[in-house]
Amino acid sequence: MRRLLPVLALLAVLLTLVAGWSIASRMATTTHRGQGLMFPDLEAVGNGVRTIELLQGDRRVLLQRGQDGAWRLVDRDGYPADMDQVRSLIAGLAQLERDQVLTRKPERHQELNLAWPDPEGRARLIRLSTGGETRPIEILLGQERISPRSTYARALQDDQTWRCRGGVNADVDLQRWMRRDLLSLPPSEILGAEWLGLRVVRRPDAPADARNVAPELFTVTAPPGPAWTPEQATAARGTLPEWPTRIEFDDVRAARPDFAPTPERTLAFDLRGARLVLEGRTEGAETWFRIRVESRPGASPPTAKPVPGDPWIPDWSAFGERVRNWEYRMPGWRVSQLERLRTDEPQPKMPDPPDLSRRDRLPPPSTPNP
Repeated sequence: MRRLLPVLALLAVLLTLVAGWSIASRMATTTHRGQGLMFPDLEAVGNGVRTIELLQGDRRVLLQRGQDGAWRLVDRDGYPADMDQVRSLIAGLAQLERDQVLTRKPERHQELNLAWPDPEGRARLIRLSTGGETRPIEILLGQERISPRSTYARALQDDQTWRCRGGVNADVDLQRWMRRDLLSLPPSEILGAEWLGLRVVRRPDAPADARNVAPELFTVTAPPGPAWTPEQATAARGTLPEWPTRIEFDDVRAARPDFAPTPERTLAFDLRGARLVLEGRTEGAETWFRIRVESRPGASPPTAKPVPGDPWIPDWSAFGERVRNWEYRMPGWRVSQLERLRTDEPQPKMPDPPDLSRRDRLPPPSTPNP
């Protein structure tokens, strides 16, 4: 028996080496299979993509590229899409790299949010087409990880799933595919505002390079009669001049011939380079508006390339041409702001602080202090 012990020990060592080699071999094979781009064909045809369709649950976004190279939202009457978002989508898909082989069993696709059809609405299908008879590239994106950033993905026609290095901005939300900040002027460009007869005018002695629209920079004149109370006029002086620093929208549609603005939803702004009129009207629970621009000499030089989130100055003639054929849905917070200005309590009432005068701030001690 003692003579067999060295032999058994040697066999155990050999078996361990064989098992280790087998595991290492499988890991090397998996790593090899996981290398390379997830969708190599997309890199070659990226500039030739003509339509992009994104689907998730009951939501859908359809983008189409025109002869001029610009992308537009088909479901919003061809409204221009955010070019940066489109480029980010195509580049993100083209740069996904295979990192790890996952399951190819269809019954397990749901665990990775890669099942299709997907009644739960967790998988995202991206369909890119170059037109003609060429078969579209159909990509499914599933779960995402933040650290390290990775995405589960598979080609629709292939059951094999992968974990890929990288991420893709493929949100199936129409609002994400349009630039909703119509205008964001520097405060120094704003000279005044008008609404329902009330006029707010920039003071002649106000600094030309003011970095805000503080109420003390403006004077306010209300029409005679009970239309405006002093409190409402004061609140309007602090609110209306701020509007052109942030004009945005929640939805968009092509201009309609029967659109009839009403005074309650129409505001005018006097700017250094233009007169800007928001012609609005209420439709049910929503407020829609058009933009009319009357440019004039003396405008400040336009900003070369607007940076999202920063104030910028447009070329007023080009801006007026860009917005004149569209109607925009006013954000709810702006509608509420207008409604508050026409009440006896223009600003939202903050809750009163709790009354602590009649209660102990600390519980009494259970035993007397020594």
